[in-house]
Amino acid sequence: MKSRYFFSIRTRFLLSFCISIISGFLIALVINGYLRQSNNSYSSEIHEFKIECLPIFKEMKSSVNNKRKLREIIDKYSDKMDIYVVDKHGQILIESKNNYEKQLDIDKLLNIKDQEKNLSAEKVESSDPNQIKYYNIGPLDKNTYVVSVKFLQMKDNVGAFVIGIGIFVLSFLALTYGRVKYIHELSEGLIEISKGDFKYRIQVNGKDELAMLGESINYMVEQLNNMKEKDKLVEKNKNILIENVSHDLRTPLTSIIGYVKLLKDIYKFKDNIGNYIEIIDKKLQRLEELITDLFEYTKLESQDINLSRVEFSINEFMRQVVEGFMPICNENNLELFLEVPDEELMINADPSKMFRVFENIISNAIRYSDKPGRIMVKVLKNEEGIIACIENKGETLKVDDLDKIFDRFYRTDEARNTETGGSGLGLAIAKSIIELHGGSIWADCKGNKVCFYVLIINVNEKHIIEF
Repeated sequence: MKSRYFFSIRTRFLLSFCISIISGFLIALVINGYLRQSNNSYSSEIHEFKIECLPIFKEMKSSVNNKRKLREIIDKYSDKMDIYVVDKHGQILIESKNNYEKQLDIDKLLNIKDQEKNLSAEKVESSDPNQIKYYNIGPLDKNTYVVSVKFLQMKDNVGAFVIGIGIFVLSFLALTYGRVKYIHELSEGLIEISKGDFKYRIQVNGKDELAMLGESINYMVEQLNNMKEKDKLVEKNKNILIENVSHDLRTPLTSIIGYVKLLKDIYKFKDNIGNYIEIIDKKLQRLEELITDLFEYTKLESQDINLSRVEFSINEFMRQVVEGFMPICNENNLELFLEVPDEELMINADPSKMFRVFENIISNAIRYSDKPGRIMVKVLKNEEGIIACIENKGETLKVDDLDKIFDRFYRTDEARNTETGGSGLGLAIAKSIIELHGGSIWADCKGNKVCFYVLIINVNEKHIIEF
């Protein structure tokens, strides 16, 4: 696979960097040369030189009558410029070290206009075409002058190099834009894949490591999609098997339960046999409950179920649910209370499936409540929609238990068996039904107070809930 790719991404970026920096540097030099040619007056350099000479002239004027002091001043600044003291005829009286000039054209130096005209001639004296020899003259007294001499170098134009840097940045971005954009596309593609869209494919662009990465991602997604399809098929076959087994078990189980009832009537006055038959009957009832729950849960998980939606009042529905549980609560020394809002709230849902949800949750609360005790059922309306809350006091549940409590066959206490803990599918069935309707269900625990919440999706303007 590597032979297909001409350039590595590192080589591509390095090449782009080199091309950009060379092009930016060359263009900066061209612009700088053009600006030098268009502005050859050296006005800014001359102005700076004159400002540099001002304190020297001032210092020398203060020592005009002290020749030794003047020489000291000249020597002090000799590393910066050549300084001469000349008379009105141009004869050099005091000069810098290592200077061999003896006569200056004082008339030419005093004529500023002539000096400016002869700048081009001064350039010839320098080997650098961008350099001139400039003379700055000032009176020391009535008969003498101070002449400062310096080679002035035309400065580079800062703007040209700023433009060069800008060109470097723009050209580098232009040369690398395609690859940077492709990296962004890879990132967006991975986000889509992480959401579970295994049909998504990344477009492969270029012939470098990024293109190889794109192909690898597509191969990975294809494999994940194949695994997902296999898992779906396995899960479907498993659900079909459970449905068939559950269905096949219910027929002989019904017959066995019928015969056990006949035996109970025949042997009800014989203690030992009657007790054995009673135990068999209870076990058969538990087995029938488990098979029924398993069959129902499997159908709900397969999503192959049609909801019979009707519009009804959640207020009246919950009253009927609570009334149906009153006798069971009384047998278990529990009080059952209901709180609903004064406003009549209508929902659109499958009543039988919704009854199964609250039947399972309330049955779970009865089973695990402290006895004697109370169970509170509340219906609340908030900005999210309608929330039904079933609250009871019992064992304190851990956070891990709250996260797993709706999993099938999960029990918070492993010591519980089917005699005390139910089939282990009641809450899982409730969750499946709620999610099938588009709602959500969760549990919360504060101290020994356990609350199960059922959220019915947003209420519309007519207070009808599409649940």
